[in-house]
Amino acid sequence: MSQCDFYIERKHRRCGMTCRAGTARCVIHAETTDKRVPCPLDPNHSVWENSLHKHLRKCNKLKQRHLNDGEDFFEEDINTSDADSSLNHSSLNYEESTQDVLDSIALVEQICQDFPEIPIEQKTNEYMETHRMLQLPSNKKHALQQSSLIQHMVDSGMLGPHRVFIEFGCGRAELSRYVNQVEILRGECEEASLPKFLLIDRGTNRMKFDKKFGDDSLELANITSGRSRVRRYRIDIKDLKLAALLEEERTHVTISKHLCGAATDLTLRCLHKSGLQRFGGICIAMCCRHCCAPGEYINGEYIRALLSEHHSQLSYHRFFKSLMKMCSWATCGRRQGMQDEDVGDHFTGLTVSKREELGRMARRILDEGRIKWVKDRGFDARLVKYVEQDISLENVAMLVMPKFCLLYTSPSPR
Repeated sequence: MSQCDFYIERKHRRCGMTCRAGTARCVIHAETTDKRVPCPLDPNHSVWENSLHKHLRKCNKLKQRHLNDGEDFFEEDINTSDADSSLNHSSLNYEESTQDVLDSIALVEQICQDFPEIPIEQKTNEYMETHRMLQLPSNKKHALQQSSLIQHMVDSGMLGPHRVFIEFGCGRAELSRYVNQVEILRGECEEASLPKFLLIDRGTNRMKFDKKFGDDSLELANITSGRSRVRRYRIDIKDLKLAALLEEERTHVTISKHLCGAATDLTLRCLHKSGLQRFGGICIAMCCRHCCAPGEYINGEYIRALLSEHHSQLSYHRFFKSLMKMCSWATCGRRQGMQDEDVGDHFTGLTVSKREELGRMARRILDEGRIKWVKDRGFDARLVKYVEQDISLENVAMLVMPKFCLLYTSPSPR
């Protein structure tokens, strides 16, 4: 099997896919009268137009859509907003979008001038420092983030006996794995009260750590129940009816490292619909605000109030879209070799460092709305920079604790 000979101009290289039998091209670049069209179930892949009907009957995306049919924890779109869904999909032409961003810059600066600085609190967990760090020969960035987040959980009282840790957007579940190790070695839990873990992710993940929970428990404390304390659910957060998975007589703690875009808002709504009073803490390291959705944002009223307070003529949708655009500047605006004072051909005429600053301001506005939403529901909540920026550009976490932490108990039967 040979490599496709199609040359991809924008990547300055040949296609890396394998040729179709008897041709010099792959299925994507084959010279044929038939054409490939996006799959209606998932436009991220394509299919031959004359085979589309057959493909739709066996596409993996069809199977995924019905994976949880009939399960008591599945209810389609239960956690989506009641707001006008067209907000998420309304499009602006390039000139409108560009002008909205330019009009929003001064407004973003005005809003943020009253915000206090978020404190940098990079903490170190002793176990992570003495064990996990030593296993890494070079790149310790993820371990440093995990170490700080876990110690923030410890200091906030989120760890302890009879906990269920729910990791949203868990991926391989690395954060939960190290929470489990720390809990075991803290020695405060009998085996029956060791933590349980609910792992939530909509994707399929390779090299998962699920089995490691059992291996670690056996190695660290000769405990055989490690793997049985872990349940993984492949489900989109928007469809998760979490109340069906919660356990009586246990405190539930929500955790996540780099919960992307609108997933943070869906998670907060999911927790709210499951009864926030049942949770003994939330620790979410947020990420990718440029992937948020105006219709799914948890506190649209906060943004609208800011627009009214500052007498802006921008609509909620147009300002939110501008915030999303600016958020990308905080993490994606500096090409290799650019210096702080470089402008390049950017439409704003602003330097790289100024755009990055505005990007962090835009992120802050969205995060402040989330924090206010949680506080309005009776919780203590704050933002913290849990690592330095050179470790992660996405370095802000939301720490939430109930003012009165009670174990959930079901009502007594009458």
